[in-house]
Amino acid sequence: MLWQSIYTSENYRDKNMFSVITPTYNRAHTLERVFNSLKQQSNKDFEWIIVDDASTDNTKKLVKSWVNLNLEFSIKYYLLDKNKGKPNALNVGLEYCSRPFTVIADSDDTFVSNTIEDLQKLWQMVDISDNANRIASIWTLVKNERGELVGEPFPSNFWQVDLKGRILNRKAAVQGEKWHSWRTTVLRKYKMFHSDFSFISEGSTWNRINKDYDFLCINIIHRIYFSSPDGLILKEKTRLELEKIKFYSSYYQLYQTPNWQILKYKYYQIHAFDHIKSILTYRDPHMNLSSTKILFCVLVTLWNTPKRLFYFLTLKLQK
Repeated sequence: MLWQSIYTSENYRDKNMFSVITPTYNRAHTLERVFNSLKQQSNKDFEWIIVDDASTDNTKKLVKSWVNLNLEFSIKYYLLDKNKGKPNALNVGLEYCSRPFTVIADSDDTFVSNTIEDLQKLWQMVDISDNANRIASIWTLVKNERGELVGEPFPSNFWQVDLKGRILNRKAAVQGEKWHSWRTTVLRKYKMFHSDFSFISEGSTWNRINKDYDFLCINIIHRIYFSSPDGLILKEKTRLELEKIKFYSSYYQLYQTPNWQILKYKYYQIHAFDHIKSILTYRDPHMNLSSTKILFCVLVTLWNTPKRLFYFLTLKLQK
């Protein structure tokens, strides 16, 4: 067995709507921030599932101290035998979600105090709508610890959108961090793309889901983002690590994409360029695009290389 249940607290009233999953690895110094934020929620209709990705710090001891408290929500803690990265930890946590909706809470972030209350009302609203089955996720906005919006708002409030409307048919995707709550059944169906050899952004999985389901995007701030030096985004990476990230991200974006879409959409053209560039440095023998798809990627790369070179030289001259 790859993981084991360590502690489960039972001091909570009957809840039945939300599971909150927090994957964590050696983040005892920030995990309490998440715990305090969850304690301050105006609606405690959730269970908190902590998946410890084989931490070597005092995470286990810290969680045990919380489980012994008289809380209004349950805490379930699972310790993995081997560190395999955030996507794998999320997939493990999804197997233990007992609620119809799932929220992913990173191990160093917090939330405004009415987040769960808002989400409960929003999902209840969605589920009585005519197209409830089309909506897999509710997306909301993020601010940083200084209270500033991270990125830009959605182009309209209550924006129900598929992948074409959100990315493919736009000149540029809506920029900045966004936060999400999900139908648990959808996350279990698609699971997080993951690799034992490289970090893969959750965005690759979100875009795969968005091909089949709509997202409901709302201009309300829920998550508070903290910039952590040891976080996955800011952590310094070698060139090989960067090329691995590009390889796996581009592979997962392209392997189920029709070849004609690679020619049509700029989004896939960027991934095609990244994939061809990355395989000059790194390859995974178990993940190979078809020879036809590689040919399309090469054609797109050759077509776009002069444009990229011109853009790069223009930036250099402007400096």
